[in-house]
Amino acid sequence: MSNINKHYIIQVLYSVGFMFCSGSILQTFLLQIGFAEQQVYLFNALIQVVQVLTIAVMTFMSGKIKQIKKVSSISYLPLSIMAVIFIIGAINPYIRGNFYITVVFIIAAFVNVGVGMHSIMAYILPYLTIEMSEYGKMTSMGIVLSGCISFALSLLHACIVSKFDYIASMIWFFILAGICFVISSITCFSMKEIEQSYENKTVKREEIIAALRNSDTYILLFSNFARGIATGIINMITVIAISAALIKENTSSLVNVIMQVAMVAGNLIYMFSYKKFSSKKLLILATVGYCVLFPLSFYGNSLWFFCIFGCVYLFKMIIDTAIPVIITEIIPQEQIGAYTSIRMLIFIGAQAVSTLLITPIISLIGYSGLLIVASVMMFICGFTYWVIAKKNKKVLSNN
Repeated sequence: MSNINKHYIIQVLYSVGFMFCSGSILQTFLLQIGFAEQQVYLFNALIQVVQVLTIAVMTFMSGKIKQIKKVSSISYLPLSIMAVIFIIGAINPYIRGNFYITVVFIIAAFVNVGVGMHSIMAYILPYLTIEMSEYGKMTSMGIVLSGCISFALSLLHACIVSKFDYIASMIWFFILAGICFVISSITCFSMKEIEQSYENKTVKREEIIAALRNSDTYILLFSNFARGIATGIINMITVIAISAALIKENTSSLVNVIMQVAMVAGNLIYMFSYKKFSSKKLLILATVGYCVLFPLSFYGNSLWFFCIFGCVYLFKMIIDTAIPVIITEIIPQEQIGAYTSIRMLIFIGAQAVSTLLITPIISLIGYSGLLIVASVMMFICGFTYWVIAKKNKKVLSNN
């Protein structure tokens, strides 16, 4: 089997496993086994803080790793440990309590060191296993395959948990997730390294200095922080909607189904539109759509919420796709590595901050106020990137 096909297998399996051990599915499971809403928010903040710290270290140390394939294969395994912990909690209802919750927090902290490592190693591994001329095609095809299979499984998950006992059903899905992580690791280790030059991908001091001297970096710092705040809120939408009595726990699995549909649809819309409309136009249009609709999603019944939220998440996916493309147009190539590292650290860090702010904001201005805050933050991000992109295009045209 070729390395490209192995990359497809890994991408699909890891996406499936990650879907069941994170996001809306995991949030609902934690609520069902006795976690309080505030504990779910804190859990989400914890894993993001650990990932930020790991990414910060890996950004400067990854170039010193010699056994890249081995380290990459190991980075797929930690989440399988998390799946086992959730299986134990699901099987034995008598251990669910403060001690079990503490154990989950401690193990999650160690496990997400591996998740942070994986987020860096996933970008390095292709340099050693495929011809980089195939990278773009492989990535886009992998996204489509992962999206379609994740959607099918999320739909299956929604059907099963609605017809059978929720906790008992989740045991089998966590088993599936654990198997996916293990097979991903084995498949990664079985890849054959090819002979091609591999440039050290450690971010160099000179790149960081150059990026920090670029005025656009500073202008966009708050934009990336604002986007992280908005993303952190929307990522916790399942818990927020359940807390607001807008949806019930037995129908919350539909949130994940909607996310999967919107993810595929958003990428397809961007794929077929970016040549006709520039990334800047797609970004500002999606930003406006997101900001107008998100606060309206809580003004109605659960059906209204599912429909409006689906549109909001579709706009979010277009934004998430457009911003990295725009970055390549406004940040010089020699500064991309350093800027991306800074951007991702601020972005993920802001998500952790936003998770801790959700309860105080709701107490102060209510659920609708929380969604308005998220919309304002996303507007700041989208509008600023749009302005900077237009300014840079004008400068280039004048030159």
